[in-house]
Amino acid sequence: MSSKPSIIFMGTPDFALPSLERLIQSGYSVPLVVTQPDRPSGRGQKLMSSAVKQLAIQHQIPVYQPESFMRDPSPSERLKKISHDFLVVAAFGQILPPEVLGLAKIAPLNVHASLLPAYRGAAPIARAIMEGEQETGVTIQWMVEALDMGDILYQIPCKIEERDTSESLHDKLSQMGAQALLHCLELFQKNNIHRKQQDARVGSYALKLRKEERQIDFHQPAVQLHRRIMGLNPWPMAECQWMGQRLRIIRSSFVARPSDAEPGTIVDVTPDQIVVACLDGCIGLLELQMENKNRLLISEFLKAQPLRTGMILGGHRA
Repeated sequence: MSSKPSIIFMGTPDFALPSLERLIQSGYSVPLVVTQPDRPSGRGQKLMSSAVKQLAIQHQIPVYQPESFMRDPSPSERLKKISHDFLVVAAFGQILPPEVLGLAKIAPLNVHASLLPAYRGAAPIARAIMEGEQETGVTIQWMVEALDMGDILYQIPCKIEERDTSESLHDKLSQMGAQALLHCLELFQKNNIHRKQQDARVGSYALKLRKEERQIDFHQPAVQLHRRIMGLNPWPMAECQWMGQRLRIIRSSFVARPSDAEPGTIVDVTPDQIVVACLDGCIGLLELQMENKNRLLISEFLKAQPLRTGMILGGHRA
């Protein structure tokens, strides 16, 4: 390949933005951006365009928003009419049929937020945190019909820090994904690409997050509960009950302190954190949000709410 190849880009949320931005900045031809249809959002349920659509419009790139590739043949027909070397998919949000994956002259590529074969599926970032992984990363894979089972082309590892939430880790991985994508495209141009086949018997699956998972239980090991809270940020956000109201727990810390208090009991209150007993130790609540109120750091939260030692926070018991 002597000149820059052409790329049809498919993506929807913020995770896809750095990849599209870097493709545009690097001079790749992007004849079409495919993204999800506008969806109602917020209290007013106004139609909102995806982050990827907004970026494409800024750069005067044609945008296509099909409802479904699987139920309607017309989106596939639309792509057939546009010659492209690569199809690049980053958090698009729809399953693609084999005929679409086969349209690219060179390869259909996917930017995935885990080190495959670990955490195939819809929520790899949150699940990696919730499972207590020390490391994750990004993978560029050659897309196939089976979910996240394509050959591995390039990977970049990323350490998971103790204070990482899904939101902060998402932001790091989205930038790494763009970096990995550009490097992979350069390897194609140098004819230096190596494909590593995945073994279907090896790996793990990252289930999509559900609203029901936000209800936490203090009758759990402290480390496990801390990871759950951080993994559920920014959605659906962990919550418990206090004084008959929903209390969102935005961020927490693991407190290496034994306690024989009933799980859910506040055992210490400092200007920076509220320490709560768990099954085998404690967690520190660092940022909270009362129902229909703003999220606040503990120093500000305590000015408005009389949380004190001995009070008990309620959690969901299975």
